[in-house]
Amino acid sequence: MVSRFFNGVIYLGHGRYSSEIFVDDAGTITSQRYFYESEQKDEIDLNGQMLLPAFRDAHSHPLFAGREALGCEVTGLASLSAIGQKINRFRNENPSLTWLDGASYDRSIVEPKTRQSLDDFVSDIPVVLHADDHHTLWVNTKALEAAGLMSGNLPLLDEGSIDLDSDGIPTGILREWQAMQLVMNAAPKLTLEEDIRALLKAEDMMLASGIVEVQDAWIERGMAEVYLAAEDQLKLNYKLAIRVDAKSFQSDFDYGVSFIESFQSDRVKIHAIKFFIDGVFGSATAAVIDPYESNGGFGDLNWSMADLVAAINQTHRTNLQTHIHAIGDKAVSFALEAISLAERGKYEPVIAHAELTNAELIAKAKELGVVLCMQPYWAQYNGMLNSCSVHLGEKRLNSLYAIKDMLAAGVNVAFSSDWPVSSYRPLDGITVAMHRRSSTNQQPHNPSQAISLEQALDAYSNSVCRMFGNSSSGTLDVGQPFDATLVDRDLGQQDLDGLLATEVLAVYVSGAKLFPHH
Repeated sequence: MVSRFFNGVIYLGHGRYSSEIFVDDAGTITSQRYFYESEQKDEIDLNGQMLLPAFRDAHSHPLFAGREALGCEVTGLASLSAIGQKINRFRNENPSLTWLDGASYDRSIVEPKTRQSLDDFVSDIPVVLHADDHHTLWVNTKALEAAGLMSGNLPLLDEGSIDLDSDGIPTGILREWQAMQLVMNAAPKLTLEEDIRALLKAEDMMLASGIVEVQDAWIERGMAEVYLAAEDQLKLNYKLAIRVDAKSFQSDFDYGVSFIESFQSDRVKIHAIKFFIDGVFGSATAAVIDPYESNGGFGDLNWSMADLVAAINQTHRTNLQTHIHAIGDKAVSFALEAISLAERGKYEPVIAHAELTNAELIAKAKELGVVLCMQPYWAQYNGMLNSCSVHLGEKRLNSLYAIKDMLAAGVNVAFSSDWPVSSYRPLDGITVAMHRRSSTNQQPHNPSQAISLEQALDAYSNSVCRMFGNSSSGTLDVGQPFDATLVDRDLGQQDLDGLLATEVLAVYVSGAKLFPHH
């Protein structure tokens, strides 16, 4: 059986379109001649809809997102009162709860974010709220007590910080992972069954948005085990990136490597090692060349050059990919220098986020063959971006996410969501990449860096395949697997509102329709 898809808009990739496409019974895209010579044919009328190469997310956190979905959702709530009422109601609806976890609060809320402000709503059990950047926690007094942080003896931290009041008592804000972990280590652990349920819930959401492959870019102890246990139930393809810290690199690395041979199919693979070079702008912990306007500091570099180069070398000798979190321009420069000094690996090295760059850094990324893994949905004036203004100042804030310049320089730019930091839906990312805003009420952010529809589609498909080193190209060319997403309208004919209203109708992997499920 050979199927012909016709009467719609078919985007093949690399700026090319077709009026029809042919798929054989093995799920491979074939030629028109083969279709007409075949004895068994099927004709599928697209009715003006649009067929695209399937979406792929180069940097996401589906297990974290699924876990958060099991808790109290405070996303989109714009005031302390609204958050307080929501967590109070959630507590009352779950009287047996011993720990309340919620995500994710808008970091730009101006009202005091203190332990006492949460205590006013829930004070009998620990409350932990994750900021929308997921580099900050806001907790109540019970959570600080559970972590032993109200005793007056605070640990020394190599990175991150615990905000203190004038009396030296924690305020309830913890910044960056080492500080956050002090509280999170005290939280009750989900069972393996609960974690599997969380992962499968996240998978259903991603599949319905048109995604067929994703990298979970933060795997720590206990998480690879979830993927292993769920392997037979998963529908999408997953690349796992093992998070390592400078102080515990070898043990973190050994944990990840121990799972390389454990997965029995191509569906899940240990693929990369994840390095955190710096923090985020919202906490003034991203490493910058020029000082922050808020405190005169330069942020933090979490690695020494010698240690990072040695760690990258070990990563490459194990045939894993280097995947580096670097947000500030100083961090991006530091990461590029380390890559230039390290041995070459099987895969192109990746720098994720690269929010603040310049022409010199972009040119160096191109020269070194570095993939820049960008999150296009962030390129808008929302609460998360606006909260960085006090630290960066207007000029730097308005220069962020130079995606068009990266593409013009010939850099491979792979798109991702960083979910649950922002929307997991590629169509949302595509909309902001094209318009630099997500609603008509917003002013466009740095509109000179807006890109075309075709560039955005390629960045969510072909570019991610290149980043992963896949054998398939992520295009709808003859000889490629039919991995495709069908949407309900021609994206090229839509304004901003039309793009926001677009829906995914079907998702195919190697010719098999995975969504909808009937």
